[in-house]
Amino acid sequence: MKAFITGHRVISESAIAQLDNLIDFAIQRGVTEFFNGMAIGTDQNIADILIERRLDWTAVIPCANQGRFWSLEQKARYEELLLYTPKKIILTDVYYPGCMQVRNKYMANCSDICLAVYDGRLTGGTALSVSMAIAHNLPIIKLNPKTLEITLIEPRQLSLF
Repeated sequence: MKAFITGHRVISESAIAQLDNLIDFAIQRGVTEFFNGMAIGTDQNIADILIERRLDWTAVIPCANQGRFWSLEQKARYEELLLYTPKKIILTDVYYPGCMQVRNKYMANCSDICLAVYDGRLTGGTALSVSMAIAHNLPIIKLNPKTLEITLIEPRQLSLF
């Protein structure tokens, strides 16, 4: 079973401390592989844990120059994490408007479940990724970074009866 990761760029140290529990919850649900979009914040924080725990994961990179506007420190951290990824998928050579959403759609299409560090806001990349998970009828394991509560959101089953 495969899970894709989405989450906010900035989360508290308390939320970062709960990421291990989020991964444990996913493993208990049968997840054996993780797709990680390698964005700054949640993605890279979870990459640290995946590396430390030697779990199977794939870096799904939207464009070869993903870090083009990042600081030197951010680029160095990104490159170091990529040294430890078991697999890399680069979707395009250069950045173009919308390539991050294409990455998120790719991960949603290839996954059985979504891991979301999500506070419920209605705008931004995380909200869009959660919407994609809902559209794909995927269960969502959500860590609310404000309350630190982890919940499972099951997809609604349509029935004519």
